[in-house]
Amino acid sequence: MSKHRIPVLIILTFLLTLSAFSSWPQDSLPKHAPQVLPGVEPEMLTPEYWIDIQEDADKIVMTPLEIERFNEKVRNKQVTPVDYYGKPDPLMDLNDMITKLGLVMNPILPLELPDTEQGSILRERLISNIDFLFSPMDLWGSKEFYDGRNAIYNDEMKQKLVDAMNIDAVPDVNTRRFGIIVNHANLRYYPTEVPGYHNTVSELDRFQGGALLIGMPVAILHQSVDGEFLFVETPVSRGWVLACDIAISDREAIKKLTDDENFLMATGDKVPVYGDPQYTNFARNLFFSAAMPLIKYDNTGYVVKMPYRKPDGVLGVTNGYIKHDADVHIGYLPYTKRNVIIQMFKLLDTPYGWEDQNDKRDCCGTMWVLLRCFGITTGRFPQFILKASDHQVYIDPGLSTEKKIEEVSKIEPVITMAGSSGHIVLYLGKARNGKLYFIHQAGWGYKDENGEQLIVNRVSVNEATHSWYHINQAKVFTTFKL
Repeated sequence: MSKHRIPVLIILTFLLTLSAFSSWPQDSLPKHAPQVLPGVEPEMLTPEYWIDIQEDADKIVMTPLEIERFNEKVRNKQVTPVDYYGKPDPLMDLNDMITKLGLVMNPILPLELPDTEQGSILRERLISNIDFLFSPMDLWGSKEFYDGRNAIYNDEMKQKLVDAMNIDAVPDVNTRRFGIIVNHANLRYYPTEVPGYHNTVSELDRFQGGALLIGMPVAILHQSVDGEFLFVETPVSRGWVLACDIAISDREAIKKLTDDENFLMATGDKVPVYGDPQYTNFARNLFFSAAMPLIKYDNTGYVVKMPYRKPDGVLGVTNGYIKHDADVHIGYLPYTKRNVIIQMFKLLDTPYGWEDQNDKRDCCGTMWVLLRCFGITTGRFPQFILKASDHQVYIDPGLSTEKKIEEVSKIEPVITMAGSSGHIVLYLGKARNGKLYFIHQAGWGYKDENGEQLIVNRVSVNEATHSWYHINQAKVFTTFKL
């Protein structure tokens, strides 16, 4: 072939490809939903709107002591299925799968766990995750895992994950070590950063088990073959975390950081922490509801104790610096409806991330950090959150939409969450127009009146009869109070 013909062929190929893309049907391109969803008025996207219609916006729902009692009840609560008008409990249908993977209903106190544990317990947990790897539960029509190249995990790839889990190295008696999360981290069901997407279109990583916030204590039971991952017990889960995100020390040293009552909490989506008082050396972000012990505060800013991992893996503590105008609060926020609304609306429009992947949040990740702003601790999954409080109202599925609205209108707004095992929302209550509204994070969209699919995939306000999240989908309403 003549060397002069090669560029011609390349140009022709390029033009043909360009022509193919330009003729792509415009109707099939993704379209964004409007900023203000149907049935929502623009002023409803402000916290002031919802605060103004609360008669008791500043009433303390639970005091700090009452929240401690609430948390203790959640840690020890025995959850049993409820008869749902002759149907299975809608908060229990995913329970077996998610608990076997590593999520927990009853929050764990890692630093209170015994020094040792029988190795057979850990081996059983690891084997359970291996079973899921080779025989996964169907997720929206898919039983496959796809890596970042959109290649299906074959048995050889899955076996490499199994080998990395290092099961043969688990001793008969496991001695716990202890650590603290020093970077915003991911809990993984397998010792890998490579995703396990459920299809080639949606970035739903089934290997992801939620985010772990800076300052969370962990108990360490095991490590991967290469030592890059540690298998840990966190307050809300068990699984694999990158070793570089954990600093190791003894219980007491960790407790001095995690139990310090004088702490600074991030009340904004992400708060930058710097390594110098001039704020020129960015260190890390403190994510919504995460905290660090406070050293001092003046008109120049905040100084905090910032944990970090030394080269040998052990805990180090240095000063961190946060600007004086940062969105932070000393200690937990008072648990009032005003503060719930303000905090929830700070997350308005934040993007969706399945199981908090890519430093984002999903529905339960959003509600979990919202509750943490007040010191309320629950498990991190819709059904775990909705089962946490004893104040639950199961809505009769046989009622008409109108009757459901009538029943839900009687439920206390703002401090109530609603949903099922697959999704959770905050119930805002009745607006001035007489309609009911939710605010929530969801990774899907809806079809408009012309049948076009519109993408939402963000925190937004939702009228309760709109198809993005219809009141018929909300099976249980749970109010967070004693």
